[in-house]
Amino acid sequence: MRDAPNINLAWTMLAAEECFRLGIRHAVICPGSRSAPLAVAFARHGGIKVHVAHDERGAAFLALGIAKATGMPAVLAMTSGTAVANALPAMVEARMTRTPMLVFAADRPPELRDCGANQAIPQAQLLAGAARWTFDMPCPTTDIAAEFVLSTVDEAFARACGSAGAQGGAVHVNWQFREPLAPDAKPWDIGWLWSIARWTRDSSPASTPSSTPSSTPWRTTMAPLTSTVDIDGAVVIAGRADAVTARSLGKWRGTLLADITSGLAHDGTAGADLVLRAAFDGEGNTTLRDALRPDALAIVGDAVVSKRLNAWIAQQQCGVTVFGAGDPRVDPAHRADAVYAGPVEFAAARSLKPHAGWKRALSCATRAATKATAAERALCEPSAIADATEACAALAHGTIFYGSSMPIRDADFLAIHAPNGWETAANRGASGIDGLIASAAGHALATRKPVVAFVGDVSALHDLNSLQLASQVETPLVIVVLNNDGGGIFRYLPIARHADVFEQCFATPHGRAFAPIAKAFGLASESPTTRAAMSKCVAKALKRGGATLVEVQCTRDASEAARARIAKAAVDALAREFR
Repeated sequence: MRDAPNINLAWTMLAAEECFRLGIRHAVICPGSRSAPLAVAFARHGGIKVHVAHDERGAAFLALGIAKATGMPAVLAMTSGTAVANALPAMVEARMTRTPMLVFAADRPPELRDCGANQAIPQAQLLAGAARWTFDMPCPTTDIAAEFVLSTVDEAFARACGSAGAQGGAVHVNWQFREPLAPDAKPWDIGWLWSIARWTRDSSPASTPSSTPSSTPWRTTMAPLTSTVDIDGAVVIAGRADAVTARSLGKWRGTLLADITSGLAHDGTAGADLVLRAAFDGEGNTTLRDALRPDALAIVGDAVVSKRLNAWIAQQQCGVTVFGAGDPRVDPAHRADAVYAGPVEFAAARSLKPHAGWKRALSCATRAATKATAAERALCEPSAIADATEACAALAHGTIFYGSSMPIRDADFLAIHAPNGWETAANRGASGIDGLIASAAGHALATRKPVVAFVGDVSALHDLNSLQLASQVETPLVIVVLNNDGGGIFRYLPIARHADVFEQCFATPHGRAFAPIAKAFGLASESPTTRAAMSKCVAKALKRGGATLVEVQCTRDASEAARARIAKAAVDALAREFR
């Protein structure tokens, strides 16, 4: 810090070093003039990996993906003006999923605000609705003690990570800068650093960063302690949860209904939607409904994908306890009688046994669905997801990223879960279809392990510019675009009955192919037309370094027919099992 060329860099170099000491290892930098002090400080740090993004919306989702993959916030540094507004969608997702994120936005000094100065907008509170905390940093000066900079970074980090007494999420620190913005020499009083002598003496070279900070941060905030909860009979329903809670459920001997995003879905825990379809759809199956009745429910983590499972929860008259929620609350049926907002580790009581009805039903339904999926001949959305997922099993580790809309619903509904050793990820907090390619790229850059991402064609159109971010990935990143020429999910809504407006305004066919677009960004591309070709091209892409876009062109009708056949196989099997 003593060699900082000016006071702007002195402040931002303190901030970058403190971020490193707190454990941050990634920064996403967007080009801009006003943000030069931030960009230079992080780019020159040496211990923090810098990723360059040309647009702020994609950059924010890239930072979000990194944070979801690592549990540690990435710093997003951007310039002033409308650039800041582009961070909002990713920050909403971060808040809804309690994902840590640090948004460092540059701003004009007070004398250039609200006076018509170029690129000056009222941005200090622009993101407040999505942020866990916002702070408007004053212009760097030696009149303010150096420990103020360190303490503010520490507070931002603690609030982002949820260790400051509230849930985690995105934090917006708004940095005001006067000239010089570039790292040009302008004398400043080095004696300003004397008040943080204990911090500066503790510094060590960051050229070879380890997984943990090499020096002590100015201030450490202690996270809330983990509670241990005994479960003696409840059916556990798990969405995406914190690492401690998820580990405690990894080999749960009771009954666990696992959402596809939880990382806990496997044979014996996946398939609740298939079971409930058989129990309730149409005339339903009263024998099966009675067999599924629980004594108590424990709802864990984020909201689950299945609409049927949410409806079933709302119908139960037993006690409902929610774990790991708080803000935002996860109780759409307003049935919870108790909520644990802090981290929880589950312990199985000696008397705990699997719920007999659910154990039997899940086994029957998923066995029939898996067999029916394998029997499908055409390459369509469900079979493409199944074949690509099966190809992943050849590798020991990786991440499957599920796009919102139909891909995640297909995987959850049809019980197509990730292979052993693979993580799962999604942006289901707000269920948006924007930023999916950027988020998947973030997972790949952070983990340096293979990532397979399933996204719809409309989602891909939303995020085409993030193919540039994907081109920076060196490890295998397979982007499977399921192209049914429009928004297939709308066919399941009442608007589909209104033919005069449905196709043009809701299905919105676009007539575009994505493989040529991928090539324009320097990505490898594949366009399989059969299931065998799909399996081969995904397997090849997973062996190849860098990003590959695999485009599956299919019709909405073919995919829906396949879903119906697979579901019928499970329903018929359950009808025979529960007479």
